[in-house]
This record gives sequence, C-alpha cells and structure tokens, in this order.
Amino acid sequence: MSKARWIKSLLLGLLAAGVGFGAAPAGAEIYAIDYNGFHAGAGLSAAMGTFHTNNSNFGAGGVKNGDKDNSWFEVYIMPSLNMSYDTGKFGTFYGEFSYVGTQTFGGIDPAGFSQTFGGSENPGDWESELFYAGWKSGNLIPGLPENVIDISFGEQVFSVGDGFLIADGEFDGAKGCYWIAPHKSFRETAILKVNTEPVRADFFYLKADKDYADTELYGVNVEYIKDGFGTLGASWMTITDANAFYEDGVTENFYANRDGMDVWSVRFQGNPLTAWGLEELFLSGEYADQAGGDRADVDAYGYYVEAGWTFGNLPWTPTLSYRYAFFSGDDADTSDYESFDPLFYGFLRGWGTHFMGEVVGEYHLFNSNQQIQMVHLNLVPTDKLSVGAIYYNFKLDKNNIFGTPVTSDEYADEINLYADYALNDNVWLSGVFGCAFPGEAAEQYWGDDQAMMVVEAYVTFTF
Repeated sequence: MSKARWIKSLLLGLLAAGVGFGAAPAGAEIYAIDYNGFHAGAGLSAAMGTFHTNNSNFGAGGVKNGDKDNSWFEVYIMPSLNMSYDTGKFGTFYGEFSYVGTQTFGGIDPAGFSQTFGGSENPGDWESELFYAGWKSGNLIPGLPENVIDISFGEQVFSVGDGFLIADGEFDGAKGCYWIAPHKSFRETAILKVNTEPVRADFFYLKADKDYADTELYGVNVEYIKDGFGTLGASWMTITDANAFYEDGVTENFYANRDGMDVWSVRFQGNPLTAWGLEELFLSGEYADQAGGDRADVDAYGYYVEAGWTFGNLPWTPTLSYRYAFFSGDDADTSDYESFDPLFYGFLRGWGTHFMGEVVGEYHLFNSNQQIQMVHLNLVPTDKLSVGAIYYNFKLDKNNIFGTPVTSDEYADEINLYADYALNDNVWLSGVFGCAFPGEAAEQYWGDDQAMMVVEAYVTFTF
C-alpha cells in the first residue's frame, strides 16, 4: 500500500467508529403532513463508499479474478414513505414503504460475493426494502401500558437482542453493495409484540431472502428489562423450510441443513452492578444451541461473553472491552452435523458486533467453526467523533476450512483501526483500516502467507 493510500485510509478511518455512528438512524423525514391524527412522511437515505484490499486472501488473490489488489465502489439510494393514523380510542394504524437502488462498480470484493449466485460484473438492483402495515393498541386496554400490543405484517426489519442470531434477512452481494449492505428486511413477516413492562415478548414468523435459501422460521422471544440492570432474554425458533438449491441450481448444503432445526438461546446485556456504584461495567453474552433437522442431525452450539469498562473520568472517555466467541465446527468422525449455523447475524451495536474482523469476518470466516478473542479500545474525543482499535485472534474449532483439512487451528491475527464522525444530523462519515496476518491454517488453505490489508470508507446521508 502506498503512503498516500495509507494516509487517506487513516484519515477516513478516523471517521467511522464503534459506538454506532456507522449506521445512520432511521426516521428522518424530508416532508411530513399531520392532520387530525393522520401522519405521512417522506424520507430519503443514501450512501457511497470506496473499498480497497491489498494482498487479497493473504496473497492468493481474489476468489473470482485472482487479483492481489482489489478496488471497488458501492452506492445506494433509498426513498421511503411512512404513514400512521391515530384513532384516539382504538389505537394507531401504521405502515411504511421503501425502495432501494444499489450499484457496485469498478471491481469486486476479494471473496467474489458480488459475482456469486446470479451476480454480474457490476451488480446492481432496484427492489423493495420495506412494505409493511401494522396496528398498535395505544391506550385501548385499561390498566396496561400504552401500546401493550403491536402487530404487523409484510416486508420489514426485525432483530433479536444485539443481532447474534437474528438481524439481517437479506444478502446484498449479487444485488450490489455487499459491504454497505442496505438490505436488512425479511421478505415476509408476521410479528406480534406484547409489552407488559418490565417483561415483553415477540412472537414471529420470518421468511428470508432467496440467497439465504428462502429460509422460513417461527419463534418466540421473551425479555425482562430493568433500568440500572439490563436486559435478560430467552428465545426459541424452529426452521420450517430452507431450500437445498439457489435459483441458478447451485447446491448449498450449509443453509439446507438448517431445515427442521430448532434453536434455543439465552442472553444478557447491560450494567448489572449499577446499584453497587459500578455503572462503568458493561456485560454482554449469549448462548445458542441448535439441534434436530430434516436433512441432517444437527448438534451445534455457539456463544460469546463480553465485559467492558468505561473510564468516565479520563479524557476522551475510553472504553476497554474483551470478548471471547465460540462457534462449533463439524466433527468428521461423527454422523451428526456440528457446524454452528450463524443464521441472520448483523451489525447493530458497533464495530466487531457481530461481523468480527474487517478482513476475516467480512471475507473469510462467518461465525462458524471458530474461536475468536477480541480486545477493543474505543475513545470519544468529541460528541461527534469516536475512534478506536480492535485486536482479534482467530482459531478454528475443528481443523478444516469449509471442509478442506488443515493441520493447525491457527487462522489469523487481525488489527482494525476505525472511526465515525457525525458531520451533522444528516451526514455521517465512516471508515476502517484492517490488517490480518495469516496463521498456519490460513497459509495451508490459501497457499500464501502475506498480510492482507483493507481500506473501507463511506459516507451516509439520511433525510
């Protein structure tokens, strides 16, 4: 990487950080109408980014083009319209509609996702992202909290916890914008939310995008939420369908094996020792067990545990955290299928959650057959700027990479430098620099041993 590219990447990387600036909040409106309980609002969001990898895949070159250096651009635009009507006595009816146009051009990512399963050389698409309607109970039921019942149907975004299992219902690669990933919704949903405070529950049906094998599932999520403590949750899901083939006929056993699988999970997140004067301590974790299946006898599990401490009395309010994550891999000596299925994990609370590593987590390994250690330092120099650094150590659970045997479990060490800058209420600048150093397992799999570097910078607009 040239000095000019390094300086540019570092400056842009100082604009993208781990406290959630990277994704602009929804809900901004260009124009709104309010009349006798009726509200209609029009919104617009857009983003553009530039991306570069050096020594792609540890020097082996891009999966599709074989190039050691890969550069490409991504851009999307998404207009939206939301409406609601407050009846006063009988609750509120609401809905939202949006379309997103995406385009990748100038090259492809090193994993070749933009040319996978129907993707073209410069993939782009124009399709609906949100198309749903719902009803909230308001104060219809005396003695219970406002909006104790919220029911909705259609194409919409839905997540459980911090996105360890359920967050992103669409794969963006062949549609364009693999990295920015504006598509988040599940294609079909039916969701009932019941909030009795401090206990709430979600009852849901979800159907994912075709690139996620048109997976269908039903589930229940229950949470106990208390200020000064945190959120304690548990969920159960059963997957009722997952196609064995993509649209173009490519067999995809990884997703197909989830058909008929049951998933149980428990989790906690919050500041549980606030009452003892330790509000600086943040704890988070989730454990998920996967079993059963119609195509394979699944017996897999995954979890993460995380602890962080915020030094509120120091300049720039540093937060130092450590996370250990484990995702089981398949044991070739058993008849069971032990590879953990990451389902629909997503990026909901900052860098490293739950895409772990801007090299390994974006382009190589995807929350299955892994052991990951993460040390994360975040600094907040101003109320608009957040910067930080993350160190990862990646190991395999079982000594194979997507079925290819290797003799070591040492995959890679990785360093990320990142930042986010909120220019104003409507514009966010974001970026990251990453460098991964291959271990013996990665060297055996890729056939080379060079450090892989990435530079990723983008700007987001929300109106």
